[in-house]
Amino acid sequence: MTDIKAEADRLVADGVRSMTIERKESAAGAVLTISHVYPTGLDDLWDAIVDQQRLARWFGNVAGDFRVGGTYEVEGNATGTILTCNAPNGFSATWDFGGGTSDIRVRLAPEGDGTRLTLEHAADVPYEFYDVFGPGATGVGWDQGLLGLAAYLALDTSAPVETTEWAASVDGLAFIRATAAAWGDAAIAAGETEESARASAARTADFFSGASEPQV
Repeated sequence: MTDIKAEADRLVADGVRSMTIERKESAAGAVLTISHVYPTGLDDLWDAIVDQQRLARWFGNVAGDFRVGGTYEVEGNATGTILTCNAPNGFSATWDFGGGTSDIRVRLAPEGDGTRLTLEHAADVPYEFYDVFGPGATGVGWDQGLLGLAAYLALDTSAPVETTEWAASVDGLAFIRATAAAWGDAAIAAGETEESARASAARTADFFSGASEPQV
């Protein structure tokens, strides 16, 4: 049986992460993109990300009206509105969290024997937050969600995949630091200085691993 660590290693090694950054007057206009190939067909992957019962097994309880113009709520997390839907190839929605509104876009496309999922998250991030944590504050959170999806598909389970306890293990903390570093690489490729990108990645890793509280 495939374990969570194996899926985490694959997500770190095979996940493609990139970003663009536009320096605005009061916020950083950041667009983060992450993609990964899952070993399943297009229709099955689409079903895994839009069926509420399956979502609950790897992402969390999501309530709402899954249609264009409908609203949704991720329990204990974000809310939003469905903007577009092109089943089974993707959808777009708002992502309302922490008093701010951003946009997400999910695209699915067959690739080899599997299906590539590409997630794009566009947000205006206040400098007092972005300059501390960089893109990793958003990116690592999505990495953790996509790991849940990878583990759920690989383990072929009808029960929820529990990654919370695993995230606090040695392997889980290594995953957090590896993905934070990968987002640091993406920031450097987007034009940020290596010094600031590496420092932001380290602070993000500390925050997600519980080593520090956010200082913004």
